[in-house]
Amino acid sequence: MLTRRHLLGAGAALLASPAIAQPAWPSRPVRMIVPLVPGGTTDLIARVIAEPLSRAIGQPVVVENRAGANGWIANDYVMRERPDGHTLIVNNVSTHGINSAMAPADRPLVPSRGLIGVTNLIEAPQVMLAPADFPATTLAEFVARAKAAPNPLVFASAGVGSYQHIDLEAFAKRAGITLVHLPLRGAGEMVPVILRGDAQITEFNLVSALPHIQSGRLRALAVVSHERLPQLPDVPTTIEAGFPDLVTTLWNGLFAPAGTPEPIVTALHGHVTRILRDSDVAAGLLRQGVRITPSDTPAAFADYVARDVARWTALTREFGITVN
Repeated sequence: MLTRRHLLGAGAALLASPAIAQPAWPSRPVRMIVPLVPGGTTDLIARVIAEPLSRAIGQPVVVENRAGANGWIANDYVMRERPDGHTLIVNNVSTHGINSAMAPADRPLVPSRGLIGVTNLIEAPQVMLAPADFPATTLAEFVARAKAAPNPLVFASAGVGSYQHIDLEAFAKRAGITLVHLPLRGAGEMVPVILRGDAQITEFNLVSALPHIQSGRLRALAVVSHERLPQLPDVPTTIEAGFPDLVTTLWNGLFAPAGTPEPIVTALHGHVTRILRDSDVAAGLLRQGVRITPSDTPAAFADYVARDVARWTALTREFGITVN
């Protein structure tokens, strides 16, 4: 006959039983998906953290590039994977934030809902650029030239819906000027287009733009940042130039499929933030011109991403920017 003591004892035994504990993680290699082609900033940070993360968790961490459709191919894939910590994705402001902002309302899978944030990784500052021979050295001078020009000046972006597209539409409206959009097939085409003079202004990451600025082939009109950059101490910020809401940072963060158990997310956060704070890793990344920005907690990163998605949602609606 079962007594209350028997039932309490049985319950305690079940709670202590390893049969109902979380499965061991990781139990096999971990794949870190990059939604872009090799060679860019997002790919760089994934490869920087993959090897030390592998040592920390005792399993191989394999970086896998799944480029296409501005990150949708990779994101759709990861969002459908089992949420067990063995498939991760390194997203950025475009592949996560802007895609989430511009996704159709009836789309079943959206990064902001289908993924859970682990931590921010790095931020790459942006620069407003013009050809070196364009007769403007500041944003104010560019605006004056645009207003005086007989035909609208041209701005180049990495494509419709890219952060350059949205930012420069906002710049034109705030400045009271008309610019013609030249959408390209990717960021790799932007510098050659500006160098040829096919466009008079664009926005690009500091890492890629700095060699052209230092060589005198491109001119930095402003840094799209809250503060001046040590690499360009004499170039004012967009805030100083009179555009306080034009501050965009190309952030990169680590995500897992929604539903990944909290202990795994917490463990990943701890491993990755320790890697980013390692002096050798930090020195290498700083030489690339990026800022190391690990989040204090996964929850703090979730708040950061939510604010970013809200900003891009407001801007894309303001300018009626959609992607079919």
